[in-house]
Amino acid sequence: MSDYCMGEIIKKNRKRHNLTQEDLAFGICSVSTLSRIENGLETPERATFERIVARFRGIKELPEYDATEDEAYRLRYVAVRNIIRGQEEKNGFLLDEYATLGRKDSFTDYIRARDGADAADKNESIEILKSILEKKGIDGDGSGLEYAVLEPYEAHAFILCAKNLREKRESEKAEKALNALRKSLEESYNLAGIYGELYIELLTECADIAVTNGNSEAGLAACALALEEIERRGKSFQKKKVFDIKAKAYKLDGKTELECECRNYAHALAELIKSCAGERKKATSVSMFNYT
Repeated sequence: MSDYCMGEIIKKNRKRHNLTQEDLAFGICSVSTLSRIENGLETPERATFERIVARFRGIKELPEYDATEDEAYRLRYVAVRNIIRGQEEKNGFLLDEYATLGRKDSFTDYIRARDGADAADKNESIEILKSILEKKGIDGDGSGLEYAVLEPYEAHAFILCAKNLREKRESEKAEKALNALRKSLEESYNLAGIYGELYIELLTECADIAVTNGNSEAGLAACALALEEIERRGKSFQKKKVFDIKAKAYKLDGKTELECECRNYAHALAELIKSCAGERKKATSVSMFNYT
C-alpha cells in the first residue's frame, strides 16, 4: 500500500468518526506528524500506526481499500509528469490503461480540459477545470486551498485554469489564484519530485502574468527564482519556457539585444532536448536489436 493510500484511509476514518487531528493524535504523535501521514508525506512507524487504528473507537482493522488505487495514482502521476515535460505523446498507452481501470474521478476531466486548453474558446476548458477544483472545496480564486490535499493533476489543473484566465485577459483573477497556490505549495514543504516541477511551472506562469500586466521587473524576478529552482533540482528541460518569458520581459523594456539572446538560447535548448530525446530512442532500438 502506498504512503498516499495509507494516509487517505486514516484521514477518511478519522472524519467518518468525527475526530479532529488533535483528537486522533493526542498521546500518539504530534498533530503535525499526523498531518504529514494523512497527506502522504510521512510513513508512520508500526507502533504509531497500530495506536492510530486502536483509537478508531473499537475498530479492529482498517476497511478494505480499492486495490486499483495505487496503480491509478501511479498512472495519473506519470501522465502529469509527461505533460509538464512536453512529452504528451507518451500518454497514449497510459491513458488507455487508465480507462481499463473503470474509475470515476476528475482525472479524465483534467485530460479533456488539458487537450482543449489550446482552443480559441477557453470557456469550456475553464469551466471543466473549475469543476475539478470545486470537488476539492476550492474556489477559482484559491479560497479553500489551505484545507485541500492536491494530487499533481489537481495542482496542475489549478495552474491551467489561471493560464486560461490570463489568456482571456482576466489577469487579475489569474494572479490572485496563482499567488494562493504558490503560498500553499511553499507552506506545505512538499516540493519534492513532481511537486517541485509543478512549483517551477507555477513560477513561470507567475512571471508570464507579471509581464502580461506590463511589470517586467516582477516578471524577471519570478524568472530568476524559477531558474534557481531549475538549477537546484536539475530540471534543465524547464528552462526553455523561462527564457521565452525573459525575452518578452526584455522586449517590454526595449532591450532588443537581451531579448534576442534569450530567444536564441531558448531555441537552442529546445533543439538540444529534442536531439537528446532522439538519441535515447535510437539507443533503445540498438539495444533491442542486440538481444535478438
